[in-house]
Amino acid sequence: MSLPDPILRIDEPERDERAWVGEAAAVLRDGDRERFFVRAMLELPIDGEDGYFGYGSWIEVSPEDFEVLVELWPDEDAWRSRPFSGTLANELPPYAFTEGLPAQLRLREVRLLPHVELGETDHELVRAQRNGISAHRAHQLAETLSRVRPARAHTTR
Repeated sequence: MSLPDPILRIDEPERDERAWVGEAAAVLRDGDRERFFVRAMLELPIDGEDGYFGYGSWIEVSPEDFEVLVELWPDEDAWRSRPFSGTLANELPPYAFTEGLPAQLRLREVRLLPHVELGETDHELVRAQRNGISAHRAHQLAETLSRVRPARAHTTR
């Protein structure tokens, strides 16, 4: 997804005044507080394959965790750090009501986006991440995303 949904919902002229968006981080001034977001990869394993279907997505994190993440991001040993709590900041079609799902963010190698592990909730997307999806379903998801918005999702093998 190109932007966190809370930023995407703001009209562009106002967005330019209230939001800063970098390649992998974003900040939104929301009233008297700021909201912090980082890019990450939510992976759905594909049954019987080594690959996954990936949603490039945004995770909202606390101000304190954002500071730590910005500091750790370029560190080659950052993958050893603790996980960071947050919430999914995008609706991920065709799944419904994904924005706000609890998540853990885990740093990986510097060249890779952090990994998203969804929290324990009874949601179809959580089940897809835990149990995997078929190759057919991965193709359906890619097709859906190509119709909805420019695809940031991809399949790896």
